[in-house]
Amino acid sequence: MLFTILGSGGFIGTRLERHFRENGHEVYAPGKGAAAIFDRDLGRVVYAVGLTADFRHRPYDTVEAHVCLLSRILREAHFSTITYLSSTRVYQGAKTGNENCALRVFPDADGLYNLTKLTGEALCLQTGRAQVARLSNIVGEGASESFVSQLMAAAVTGRVQLRSALSSAKDYLLIDDAINALAALATHGETGIYNIASGQNISTAEILEALSTRLKFEASVAESGTEFSFPLIDVARISKLLGWQPQCVTTWIKETMLLKQQ
Repeated sequence: MLFTILGSGGFIGTRLERHFRENGHEVYAPGKGAAAIFDRDLGRVVYAVGLTADFRHRPYDTVEAHVCLLSRILREAHFSTITYLSSTRVYQGAKTGNENCALRVFPDADGLYNLTKLTGEALCLQTGRAQVARLSNIVGEGASESFVSQLMAAAVTGRVQLRSALSSAKDYLLIDDAINALAALATHGETGIYNIASGQNISTAEILEALSTRLKFEASVAESGTEFSFPLIDVARISKLLGWQPQCVTTWIKETMLLKQQ
């Protein structure tokens, strides 16, 4: 098959490109701003263009990446299917984490991310040839900006300072599991929305407990620390597609820290 990875220079895109090539597929990975994407057949597109940690400081770039460029590609490019990478962040404030649930969004700096992702989702689904992948919080080698990686780095120094409550919890997913799921979705998925997540919430306290089995450190929570929480993410649909058994993140933390100590 021919796969086109838009955003191939990013954390997810780089690994997806390698995965498809290693499995014998043809891969087109155009650079940013490549005009050729409108002049050739793109086959199955994976849209991994987007902002993550810096979206609050780059609102216009966020809209451009999540909506404007996407809109032009959907309107002008030649492709068979498109897999759009969205986020489970859109479930913040929702009653459930099911793909069909109603969502709540407020138009502030944080809400802009969700609004643009949801707009991108809606545009893609209008084509009738799209899979929307709502990705969990990705952790693993190379995910240096993730909350888990930041906690791991702080624990090594012997001091962890938290701005949120220990009871705060959300879904985390290892990068290898995410890549396998995204590849299956882009290859075999039907039109619609899929949660790409572990299906379980892990608290900050559980992450620190896993770290404490390998390291000695002190942890403190800021007086202004508040609790963040998300509903459990429903993974029934992706489980039907590939038999979902993602690795537990706390197990990975213990194994990773042990390897670093050897």
